[in-house]
Amino acid sequence: MKLRDLPIALNPRAVSLAEGTRAGIAVAAMLIVAQAFSLPHFRLAALGALLTCFADPGGTIAKRAPAVIAFAIFSSIAYAAFGWLRGEGIWISALTAGLMIFATSYMRVYGQSGMQVGNLLSVVIVLSVGTPLTSLHQAAFAGLNFGAGSAWAVLLTLVIWRLHPYAPSRRAVAEVCLRLAQLTKELAALAHADENTAAFEAHAAQHRRNVREAMETARTVAVETFRGRGLVTPRGAQLTVRLQTLEQIFEALIALSDILESDAGCRGEAARPVRLIAAWLATIGPEIEADQPLDTAKKQASLQRLRAELERLPEASEARHVMQAMTENLTVLIVATRYTARPEPGSVMAPPPLSQRVFAPLRQNFSTSSLALRHASRAAVVATPVLTWTMFDGSPFAHWTTFTLILCLQPYFSATWLRSAERVVGTALGGLVAAGIGLISKTPMELAFTMLPLTIFAFAIRSVSYTAFTAVLTPMVVLLIEQLSPGNDELTIAASRVAYTLLGGGLAVLGNLLLWPGFEGARLETGIATAIRAHVAYVHAVFAALLEEQPAPAAPRRAAGLASNNLEAALSRALLEPHRRQDPALQHGAVVVTALRRMAGRLSVLSLDRPAIPAADRPLWEAWQRWLEDCLSNNHRPRPALPSGPGAETLGRLARQAELIAR
Repeated sequence: MKLRDLPIALNPRAVSLAEGTRAGIAVAAMLIVAQAFSLPHFRLAALGALLTCFADPGGTIAKRAPAVIAFAIFSSIAYAAFGWLRGEGIWISALTAGLMIFATSYMRVYGQSGMQVGNLLSVVIVLSVGTPLTSLHQAAFAGLNFGAGSAWAVLLTLVIWRLHPYAPSRRAVAEVCLRLAQLTKELAALAHADENTAAFEAHAAQHRRNVREAMETARTVAVETFRGRGLVTPRGAQLTVRLQTLEQIFEALIALSDILESDAGCRGEAARPVRLIAAWLATIGPEIEADQPLDTAKKQASLQRLRAELERLPEASEARHVMQAMTENLTVLIVATRYTARPEPGSVMAPPPLSQRVFAPLRQNFSTSSLALRHASRAAVVATPVLTWTMFDGSPFAHWTTFTLILCLQPYFSATWLRSAERVVGTALGGLVAAGIGLISKTPMELAFTMLPLTIFAFAIRSVSYTAFTAVLTPMVVLLIEQLSPGNDELTIAASRVAYTLLGGGLAVLGNLLLWPGFEGARLETGIATAIRAHVAYVHAVFAALLEEQPAPAAPRRAAGLASNNLEAALSRALLEPHRRQDPALQHGAVVVTALRRMAGRLSVLSLDRPAIPAADRPLWEAWQRWLEDCLSNNHRPRPALPSGPGAETLGRLARQAELIAR
């Protein structure tokens, strides 16, 4: 997401805003209790509540509960144990902490939520070794304080402020609608103007990846929902139908973009119906999220207007045929019935056994070729000496070096470099904000009310911009630390945080550069080959369906889209790396990703606006299918003869892109 998505994140119905409000209440409540009952040590509970809220991965209760409960338990134990170990000596605490940082960094094998919980546990470990506790009693007391805040956050998240079980799925589907609406709106703007090929290429590169990512996220959330609520249920069926229909609309929009790019003459007449479709998608997104009925008289009348607009287009227009297919898809979306029935017996999808979910990812990734294992080893090797130095240094703020090192260190060099730069800039901005807030909020009660809007805003923007998120997080941490360690003014804390963050970011980049560097450029050729193979399968599926007069299967199209997304992401990472020796691969990759995107558009047109193939031309179409597959597989031979009927232009355009890829 980008900063332009901030209005969406700050929408009153946005989940990020609701999560931020919940986290703000969790933190503010702990600070108010500490002040009201004169419990200064209980301010540690506010930090526990804040970090537990950050450990919440979102989604269904089945996904969120293990993450927040595990973090609440292990973070409380870690805070007590490592604080006590620090009191026993620097070396034993540093070595033990290094082993635990390896373990928490390795938790990324459990996916995004595992990585999130692991990083936050590392933060707790580093924070605790910066506070020596001289006795087991003192350590237990500190752990209970931290745990009280964590338990309160868990209670608020999973019990008091529970979300509707289908709300995450509806929200994910609504996000797909909004991204499709943005794609369609900007496509209408291109149709309205005399844009060239470069503008359409930029549009495809910007929006197709965003939509595909939203689509895959929605599928993941849907599967998690099905496991808990059942697949063969009315609501489960509704969700499945909506996702499949939006996938078909996405395919049609790819085809429409290709048509408008190649046929400038039809752009003017197609612009208005394209705008109507964009408005339609933008409208139904929030309504799906709010679980409102879509089958209304107003929606039906709107569909009739859209059909009337399409009737004005020429009968032979490809754009007309594609948008008529989209109109039928929109009809399917609104007539999907709303259901409230209970799951049918035996319909709930059982999750894999607990032992398999816990141990299988660990075993599968315990190899020197595993990216996760190399990353965890790198994190432990780099963080342990830095953590030891911070304890010998004795500064109350030196541990921010280790925080930054752990949070910025990523499996790929490019991601580490980018994250370090964003964190340093965000921390510097946040330090200025913290200094300003410190002049206003003097008492713990004033701080509690200041933390509420800060926390809400931080959660709202954390998926929009990491720099902005860090700029808001910094004053929160600075103000909390000032409460836990009084005697330092906010300006001193902020300046120290900026300096130590700069050092930690530099060490993260250096560590990634020296220890098992994860350079993307060396793997580009593999990514290119994978994307091409996926499109060979897509070509085969489309031509087979065309020749057999069957619907084209969705799976090859989806696999091709994902492969293109992965290749584009790999190119983006490679461009941020030292790539002097990888320039040919980068140039080849840029050509391939553009050509594959064009092929996908034309294949979508072929699926939706099917040419009638005379019996005499079938051998030629079969020859073209084999030639395209061979050409993409780098088996060069002359083109076959073009068929005389419709579709010859499409075959010529596919051939040009295939030959461009094969060079």
